[in-house]
Amino acid sequence: MVKDIDLKDLSDVDYIHQLLDLLNRGEDQFILKENGTARAALLSLEDFKLLEQARIDKKQAWDDLFENLKGVHALNPNVSEKEVHADVAAAIRAIRRERRSSSR
Repeated sequence: MVKDIDLKDLSDVDYIHQLLDLLNRGEDQFILKENGTARAALLSLEDFKLLEQARIDKKQAWDDLFENLKGVHALNPNVSEKEVHADVAAAIRAIRRERRSSSR
């Protein structure tokens, strides 16, 4: 469960320890607010690692996509950008037609 915490409450060391216990049990995540404005988030180390891995995976997926596109381009050096756009648009239309017909 996501809970809001006012930054002023973090001056209590015992309260911070309670928050850490809740985080480590995976029960809660916290939004730190100052004067009602969200400033940061507290989440468990496990949640942070998952979030970081998702960021890394997303970057890797983009890197892989661009490498594949470079490879496709290298295999087709004489194909114009206009032809590529036309082929992509035609492929998208075909996929959309197929999805519409299969959803009926």
